[in-house]
Amino acid sequence: MAIKDAPTVTILAFDEEEAYDPNRPISSLIRTQLHHLHLAENLVVPPKARTNVNINDLHTEHEASEYIQQITALLHKYGRAKAGAKVKAGKSTTGKSGKKDAVRKTTGKSKKTKSAAKKRRSRK
Repeated sequence: MAIKDAPTVTILAFDEEEAYDPNRPISSLIRTQLHHLHLAENLVVPPKARTNVNINDLHTEHEASEYIQQITALLHKYGRAKAGAKVKAGKSTTGKSGKKDAVRKTTGKSKKTKSAAKKRRSRK
């Protein structure tokens, strides 16, 4: 008995020039990315340095690309400044309980109130 070959899949040729269209309307994925970047801009960037771009006015991939480049540069600039300020201020990484949180972070285990065996026994 002869073994039948697996079906083959034809791969379409990729045309780079056809793929790039700066006037293409933005997709829902890009719209979501714009929304997230807009929120990040309002959280991280000081009001005087913000772009004040209304993301609802961005309709093409080219417009979205320009906004994304601007915001990415601002987030890098002001994100580093905030991160450096936290380190310089000497903020502790432990929580309210201090030492217990530090131990929990290093071991990766938290203290449990009842062992699994006791829980199983109490169900019987």
